[in-house]
Amino acid sequence: MAHPAAAAKAIGPAAAPVADGVDHDALLRRLRELGELHQAGILTADEFSAAKQAVLRRF
Repeated sequence: MAHPAAAAKAIGPAAAPVADGVDHDALLRRLRELGELHQAGILTADEFSAAKQAVLRRF
C-alpha cells in the first residue's frame, strides 16, 4: 500500500491557470504524472482516483 504522504504529494499544487481560465497543458501533465505514479505502484487505485478528482476540481 502506498504511503499517505505520497498521495498528498501527488496531488500537489496545480499550475496557475492561463488567461482563458484553464491551462490544459498543465492539467494533462498532472494527470499523466498521477497515472505514472499509479502504474508504478506508488499510488493505490483509491489514492489515484482521489488525487485525480482533486486535480480536476481545480480546473
